[in-house]
Amino acid sequence: MRRLLLCCLALAASGHAFADAGLLERLVGAFSRDSLWKHVQERCLVPAAPTHSDCVIVDRPRGFVLYKDAIGASHYLVIPDLPVGGVEDPRVWQDGTQGGRHSAWVFGWQAREIVGKAVGRPLPDTLLGLAINARASRSQDQLHIHLDCISERARDFLAASDIGPQWRDLRFNGKPVRAMLVPAVQPALTVDPFELVRQAAGGSPVADRGVFVGYVAPPGGVAGFVVVDEPVDKADGANGHASDFLDRGCKLGRALPADG
Repeated sequence: MRRLLLCCLALAASGHAFADAGLLERLVGAFSRDSLWKHVQERCLVPAAPTHSDCVIVDRPRGFVLYKDAIGASHYLVIPDLPVGGVEDPRVWQDGTQGGRHSAWVFGWQAREIVGKAVGRPLPDTLLGLAINARASRSQDQLHIHLDCISERARDFLAASDIGPQWRDLRFNGKPVRAMLVPAVQPALTVDPFELVRQAAGGSPVADRGVFVGYVAPPGGVAGFVVVDEPVDKADGANGHASDFLDRGCKLGRALPADG
């Protein structure tokens, strides 16, 4: 029933290429904030050999599931195989806890080729991204990191912003964010974005926020991973909806030639 409702809502928004997918998620999530975790348990974790098509990867040794999201042909979710809240859960920010939390982003990035397969063509790393939304802007209370193509606005933001190895205050879609570059000649994610944000907080409790990670390789510039931190700031219009950096319609990817 939930999937049918999601599909109907997505069709209603098709004229804007899922531009308001965040609103759709919140509308559907209002019915049950634990439905995602229940589906993952029933479809991917309880069966001895998961056969449901939504269970794209079930890696129990590493402690994660790559799960097909209900909206967007190329949209996937990285989900721990244990019940864990979102960014407001203290375990997300504590070293050595949450059953492999440090590899959640790495797990998702290593699985990124699935997006190109869904679109029907190989995609460059610079068109892919990962994002987690703040509690204020999500519909589900099980930690999940979104994996998909980046949006056109995200591409332009990454190209136009002077982002270096130190945190810099910027604005994306009119909202305040912070961004930093982790140099990496090869597109292998070896850092934990959660840890970078935690370090920047100086040991203080980490407030509700969204986090986005994408890869850049500018001609003649420094290649690496850009980490964007969007703390929730209602007074300044920041809602922590970091998946705004992604595009469920994968317009940029679909515009590429089919042979890559």
